[in-house]
Amino acid sequence: MNPTSETNGSTVVDSRLYSVRYVVQNPSESINTVKISPDGKTMATCSSNGVIRVYELASGTLKQELRGHAKGVSDVDFSPINSDILVSGSDDLTVRLWSISRGKCLKVLRKHTYHVTTVKFISRGSILLSGSADETITVWDLTSGKTLRTLSAHSDPILSVALTPDDTIIVSGSYDGLMRLFDLETGYCLKTLVYNSASQGTATASTSDVVNFPISYVNLSPNGKYILSSSLDGAIRLWDYMDNKVIKTYLGVGDEPNISTKFTCETCFITCTKTPLIASGSESSGLLFWDVQTKKIVCQLKLSEGAVLGVTSYDDGKVVVCSDSNGTVTVLDINDVE
Repeated sequence: MNPTSETNGSTVVDSRLYSVRYVVQNPSESINTVKISPDGKTMATCSSNGVIRVYELASGTLKQELRGHAKGVSDVDFSPINSDILVSGSDDLTVRLWSISRGKCLKVLRKHTYHVTTVKFISRGSILLSGSADETITVWDLTSGKTLRTLSAHSDPILSVALTPDDTIIVSGSYDGLMRLFDLETGYCLKTLVYNSASQGTATASTSDVVNFPISYVNLSPNGKYILSSSLDGAIRLWDYMDNKVIKTYLGVGDEPNISTKFTCETCFITCTKTPLIASGSESSGLLFWDVQTKKIVCQLKLSEGAVLGVTSYDDGKVVVCSDSNGTVTVLDINDVE
C-alpha cells in the first residue's frame, strides 16, 4: 500500500484509508479501553467513573450500562465463546463477570491486593487471566470462581497481559520495564525480555545498556510469532520473541519517540489491507497507523485533544474502534487503498 498523503507540518493525513462510521461521546469521563464482541455485534467501553457501557457496533446505540464497581474500571474483555459475557477489572480490587443481556453481575472475584489493571480470557472461555498493580497475575477457573494459580510475575505493577493464539504462553508487561513469558499450564517463567539499546534484544539486569522504561501494553501478532510492545519511552517495538530480538521500532510523528510517555495507549494489527498495518493510540497525536514493514506513518487521525487510550479491531482490521481520555469513542471502517 502506498497511500497518497497530505502533510501539514509533521501531521500525516490520508482520509482514503478510513471512513468514520460514527462517534459516541461521554465527555465527563476517560474511556480507558474499548473491546468488540466475538460476534461483531457489540462493543464495550469502561471508564474512570466505574461504568461499563455496551453499544451496538453497527449503530452506536447504547444497549446496556453495567454498574457495580466502586472505583474506575481499567479493562474489559468479552468471552470468546459467548458474546453476552463480559469480564472487568477495577481499581476497587475486584474482577467481575457480567451478563450483558441481564445487566447483572454474575460473579465477583477477589484475590488481588491492589488495582486490577488488565483482564484476558483464554480462547476456550473457561479460564481468565487478571494482572494487577500488586505485581501478580492470577489464573482463574471461572466455573468454580477459584484461582488455579498466582504468578509472582514482576517487581512493579503489571500493566498488560496477552496470550499466544494457541493459549500456551502468557505474555506480561510491567512498570519494571520487563516482559515475561509464562507457560499457562504450569506457571513457569519461560523467559524474560528487556530492551537492550546496543544489540536491540535481551540483556542481563547488570548490563549498562539495558533500558528499563515501563512496558505499558503488549499484544501478539495474528500468527503468534511476534510481540508488539509499547513502552513509556514513547516507542513501539516488534519483537521476535523466540530469537529474543527487537526487529522493528515504530516512532511517532516527526520520527520522534513521542507516542506515549505517561499513559497506556493500546495497539492492534490490521491485516485486511494489502500491506499489513499497526494502529496505536498516542498521548497527543491521535490515532496513528504505520506500515509494518517500512515503519512509516501512513495515516494520522486526530480525534480530540485527549490521549487515545483504547484501540481494538474486528474482522482482520476492517473495523477499528478507539477511545480517548476526553470520553470520545470513534468507530472506523478501514478501506483497502493502494
